[in-house]
Amino acid sequence: MSGAAESFEQRVKIFFDKANGGNPITVGQLCRVITSACPNFKGTHQEIAQMFMEIDSDSDKLISWDEFRKALLAKEHKEVTRTELEIKFKELDTDKSGKLDIGEVRKLLKALKINVSEDHLNKLFKAADPNNDGAIDFEEFLKAWAE
Repeated sequence: MSGAAESFEQRVKIFFDKANGGNPITVGQLCRVITSACPNFKGTHQEIAQMFMEIDSDSDKLISWDEFRKALLAKEHKEVTRTELEIKFKELDTDKSGKLDIGEVRKLLKALKINVSEDHLNKLFKAADPNNDGAIDFEEFLKAWAE
């Protein structure tokens, strides 16, 4: 596991533990964890309930850390939520400018163990930066992720 993924997992584990002292969590606790961790969360309680049912692999109406961890690490890239992307974006924005520069995108690809040439990286960056300001803001990041 990469250092970035490990760090992300550790932070998520802290929120998980805060929800119920490390014990399996209920749908209500999951809701509180998500809204606490992501104040700008735009999803509904119904969407969180649906997410809960998908994660609760043994259907016991509780999510254990193992279930939560597996779900977290097994997501397909198109299934990642806006909130998850917002968290990752802020994590990658090391200079806290609200935008990603090409160096920050390079670190992202490296953390994901995606090897690309410098030329390919430049093409990817240019495609994700339609206003050509040399940086990718969150909305541009979302659009690029969806493609």
